[in-house]
Amino acid sequence: MLPRSEIARAAGITLNPVAIVWTDKKPEKALEFKPGVWSCTMWLFAKVAKEGKTAVFSRDTTTCAGGAMGLGFGRPLDRHTARNEEGFCSFLSNGLEGATDKKAYQGIISQSFDAHHTKMLTEGERFLKSPAVVRKFLANLPVYDAKEGYIVMKPVHEVEDGEDVRSIVFVANADQIAALSILANYGTGNIRDGIIVAAGAAGCQAIGVCTYAEGESATPRAVVGLTDLSARRNVRSTLGKDVLTFSVPLALYREMEKNVPRSFLELDLWKELRDSG
Repeated sequence: MLPRSEIARAAGITLNPVAIVWTDKKPEKALEFKPGVWSCTMWLFAKVAKEGKTAVFSRDTTTCAGGAMGLGFGRPLDRHTARNEEGFCSFLSNGLEGATDKKAYQGIISQSFDAHHTKMLTEGERFLKSPAVVRKFLANLPVYDAKEGYIVMKPVHEVEDGEDVRSIVFVANADQIAALSILANYGTGNIRDGIIVAAGAAGCQAIGVCTYAEGESATPRAVVGLTDLSARRNVRSTLGKDVLTFSVPLALYREMEKNVPRSFLELDLWKELRDSG
């Protein structure tokens, strides 16, 4: 098993660092959504971080298309309320206004199951300027299609030897994000290239596929996430309003853990910030 995180201890991070694991074994008594009921992946992520629970996801229980894309269950846009990729591109941008085939998109709107979704589909989420920009976003978003049956989130210290850990995620405030950023670059000297911000990505996509992709790089970077406004709303009651996620591949996590001793995290400047409340 992985030990308890020295990074979290030294940085004063009280929420559990969360490991995202691909596996063909379903853990017993794990939190899980019901098949066919729309749910936000970040709800269970927040439970794992806050309460130390374990959560499990499968293709059948990850009913949010963005969440399935984020965790690594392919790109099932046919499950989205906008029905298909073209509809999704309109939904994520300016809705009916930007739809290439307005008649077809109006047909999607007319099948909406309540007034809230009708409004959302009509106006769009406006997270990207136009459907054309959403198409670029989809082209840039890493695609993973996990062959294993399950994707599990659990506290880092519960990771067992040999498990396929794809991402480790900290939930941190501004001071802690600053410290994690320094630690991620501690042995590299990077300034601009050691950390990326997953602007525009869903909360689950930042901690999931965006971080998975970094794990395949010879020079993996950390990913700052929870810049997703919808995800922020969905986890606020559990995690609070002033946090972001900071996720890293396992190799970078191990390097950061190794660098805690004799680093700035042991000096008075950091301890003053950490303990000032």
